[in-house]
Amino acid sequence: MATTTRRTRTTFLKISTGLTFSDEEQILVSTQKPLGIILEEVVKVENDNDESSGSGISSGGGCFVADVIKEGNAYQGGVRIGDILVAVQNMDVSQSSLEDVMERIGNAPRVVNLRFLRGDDVPGERE
Repeated sequence: MATTTRRTRTTFLKISTGLTFSDEEQILVSTQKPLGIILEEVVKVENDNDESSGSGISSGGGCFVADVIKEGNAYQGGVRIGDILVAVQNMDVSQSSLEDVMERIGNAPRVVNLRFLRGDDVPGERE
């Protein structure tokens, strides 16, 4: 009696860390969740001597990368601390609140398209 041995081949589907593209002005990162970044909302402080206008502090000026996990997907895609998030899934978030940005990222598919300005290249910043 002949014995037949069957070999089973296992194929693993691997999703890469993503795609990064820079046009010298903006950085496009396409990466999978979890991103491995901490975003903070930009807070604008206006030096207005008119006390009737309120505290002079406002939010909703967009978000920036406050921290990035070096082993994370976003870091491997090129995201760095200080980068300014300007779009999620090609939707402008440059003036959005942190809550709105997090909702957009949460509603995005597993692979998220993010567009950033490099933090030290932002016009009018860090002069």
